[in-house]
Amino acid sequence: MTYPLNAIHLRPESSKYPTPVMVVDDLYHVKSKISLSEHIEDAKIVLKNAYFSGNHINSDLPPEENQDPAFLDAYQTALKALKSGQSGTSCEEHIKNTLSTAFQSPYLQSYFSQAMTWLLCSDLLFQSGRELNAWSTLIEYKKSEFKIEIALYEEDKLSVSNRNRASGQNNHQERRYLKPYFFELLASQAPVNGWKAMKTAASKLAPLIFERHMNSGIDADPDTTVTDIETWLTTWLKNDEQCRKQYFTHRRK
Repeated sequence: MTYPLNAIHLRPESSKYPTPVMVVDDLYHVKSKISLSEHIEDAKIVLKNAYFSGNHINSDLPPEENQDPAFLDAYQTALKALKSGQSGTSCEEHIKNTLSTAFQSPYLQSYFSQAMTWLLCSDLLFQSGRELNAWSTLIEYKKSEFKIEIALYEEDKLSVSNRNRASGQNNHQERRYLKPYFFELLASQAPVNGWKAMKTAASKLAPLIFERHMNSGIDADPDTTVTDIETWLTTWLKNDEQCRKQYFTHRRK
């Protein structure tokens, strides 16, 4: 009996010149030949990659070469729980409280736990010889898999945003040591008639603070510029109570 879908697709090699046709594998034929077990194994790989690509906040990740067995161990543990009679709902809740905590987005936590539970159900049904039921649950898994792909993109943007925010906070903490020096300069470098404006004070004192920063002996960012320093000083003058008080003490009357 011949297979109902053609195995090859013929198309011209070029649209400009009449040339012999090119033989390529037909996508629909290739997909239709994939067995249920292969679909399940492919889905495991998708979930494993999603888990480790989205795991931005867990510092206890195993080395890359140990990630496959680490994920598969968690998968097999959950599968055994289903085999022993645990409900799918309980399994999903367990995954959400363990593996899904790798993600920052609550949406991704939910999608991942749903997808993995559907896949586990499909795998269990397949191993139990109920292929039709396994196919139906695999279809539900595919719906969640698509949601995971979208949510991972949002998760990555969220992770970058959080890293930038943390970096900014760290930079702020690292340059706090300059504030007492700035406080002193607001008094010692004040013009005879006092500071005319905050912008004037920040502009005049920025080179002195910059020199102190670059010669501080700490790991100063080599990309820091005098303009960056001036921005810091302006922020302190506007938001720091001590610096504001010192500035207004020596402001032009």
